[in-house]
Amino acid sequence: MTTTLVFLVGMIALFWFLIVMPQRRRRQQQEALVGELEPGDEILTVGGLLGTVREVGEHEVVLEVAPETRVRIAKTAVSGRKDPEAEATETPETQLP
Repeated sequence: MTTTLVFLVGMIALFWFLIVMPQRRRRQQQEALVGELEPGDEILTVGGLLGTVREVGEHEVVLEVAPETRVRIAKTAVSGRKDPEAEATETPETQLP
């Protein structure tokens, strides 16, 4: 009985550390990324669009993907932001177009 209980507690702890904790960390990182968006930031969406943020609303972002071409996307679709400090150290081949 006690070995079964120890095994069950061990499996729950393993599940917690391998599944729940990383998901929680990713969700917090995504919320921080979306909360820090400002006009002028270059971002990548989960759909693969690259562009510059022009407006930030409560639930959506206006993204300029080409000159005078703007699209509205949900904030949850933002995948990443290009770091302006990394731009100085990147070679032209590794920079976003």
